Amino acid sequence: MLCHDSPTLEEVMPDLSAHEAIYSLRAMRRLKPNAVPEDDLRYIVDAATQAPSAANSQDWAFVVVTDPEPRRRLGEVYRAIGRKVIRDRVLASGELPHEAERVYRRAMILVEHLEEAPALILVALRGTPPTTAAEASAWFGSIYPAIQNLMLAARTRGLGTTLTTLHKIRDDDVKAILGIPDAFETIALIPVGYPQGSWGRPLRRPSSAVTHWDRWNGRGPDAD
Repeated sequence: MLCHDSPTLEEVMPDLSAHEAIYSLRAMRRLKPNAVPEDDLRYIVDAATQAPSAANSQDWAFVVVTDPEPRRRLGEVYRAIGRKVIRDRVLASGELPHEAERVYRRAMILVEHLEEAPALILVALRGTPPTTAAEASAWFGSIYPAIQNLMLAARTRGLGTTLTTLHKIRDDDVKAILGIPDAFETIALIPVGYPQGSWGRPLRRPSSAVTHWDRWNGRGPDAD
């Protein structure tokens, strides 16, 4: 885990605007092997800790993995899961719509090459997922804003990331590799590195297609 004094805004203020970061943040699964500066890794984790959490609990923890050996072991686990679940089950079914198949085939890039990312960040949260919907919403809502902060902060440093949760299928193995205590639940495994691809606006449905005004299917004040 990282522990350090928070940098000042003057020390880390990026040239990239919040708008540019949000509208060009894409899942980057092909990463160069070039090492990521420690200061950048510290910055993006610090940015994650600026997120809100339920009752300001701040029960998150971040394990930054740059050592080749644990990255290799995590890669082996992730590859075994991905080949079994994605390659041999989901893709082999032949029943996927074209767009879904394209997404899963891209996911296989990471399955085969996870350990080649120069840094992996394992995000964990103290406790266990609640069983009621209201409590679970608050619990997971206490970590995903931090993850988004982390990924946006990485974007401002020219670093690519992607949010993965596939490791949860072998959570005990991942915890053993990284020495994560039982009191914490792993949430996401995020590869970090300089992308081989280019930044650009992700393919998304227009917000108007999913926005309701005042009530479900409400069309808004300017609707015809």
